[in-house]
Order: sequence, then C-alpha cells, then structure tokens
Amino acid sequence: MILSNASPLIYLAKLGKLDILKTLFKEIIIPKEVYEEVILGKKDGFFDALTIEKAVADGWLKVKEIKREKEIERFAPELDEGETALINLAKRLKVDLILIDDASARTIAESFGFNVKGTLYVLLKAYKKRLIDKDELKELINKLVFSGFRISQELYIQLLKELEKI
Repeated sequence: MILSNASPLIYLAKLGKLDILKTLFKEIIIPKEVYEEVILGKKDGFFDALTIEKAVADGWLKVKEIKREKEIERFAPELDEGETALINLAKRLKVDLILIDDASARTIAESFGFNVKGTLYVLLKAYKKRLIDKDELKELINKLVFSGFRISQELYIQLLKELEKI
C-alpha cells in the first residue's frame, strides 16, 4: 500500500507525469487533508489540481478520512495538517511506502519506521522500469528544479553526474 503527501502529486502533475504513479503502484491513498491541499488550485484553473482531481474520479487515487490523533501533533508540531494526517493514516494501515518531499516530514515519518521516498524516487523508478528514457528523466529533473522543487545544489549535481554514468 502506497500513501502520498501533496508535493509528489503536485509536482508529478505539473510535469504531466502523474500517471506514472498509477503505472508503478496501481493505487495511491491520500488523506482527505492532502486532497483538500492539492485541489486548492482548482479554483484558479491550475492544471495540476485538475489532473489530481481526475485521478481521484478515475479511482486509482483514493481519498481516506482519518480521525486526528493528537500524538503526532504533540510529537511534531511543525508538520502541516496534510503531513500529520498522512502519518496518522500510515500508522493505521499496513503501508509499504510513503511519498513525501519535505525533509522534516520525511525524517518524522522515518522515525515511526516508515519507508519514505519522494518525487525523485518516483522518476528514477520510472526510468528503471523504462517508462521514461534518460534524456526525458534529465529534462523532468530540470523542470522540477525550475518549478520550485527544493533540492540542494550538491544533490542536483550528483544526480546529473550519476545519470551521465548510466
């Protein structure tokens, strides 16, 4: 079972690659709070919000309501509502993987023992499964960076160097 936070959904939708999640994992679950966060842009006609809403309507992106547990909020008050709900949901379900990009949220989810990856992992996995080629992967990574995706300069350079070796 795969859970996702908002940013992997938003960035993959911005890249026009949200369907990679469906191909790789068949089904993704998000808490209601994450859904509400990702479709905020719908009122302004943002393509990513409309794409995510369609994935929910198509049934492979599933929205679950979860009762809020105060434990996570006390343990990690810096998390937003979506991140808190995601970790709460993960604690209740048997989860194989959680997709989160935010570094502090990743660390907190990992502290609960969850396997946590992010948008770059999804793109690299798509490359390894030959859903995208090396040139497209490089282009997508560059588009991510230019669209505001947070990645350290060192990691970005290392990633591009690794891709050259492939």
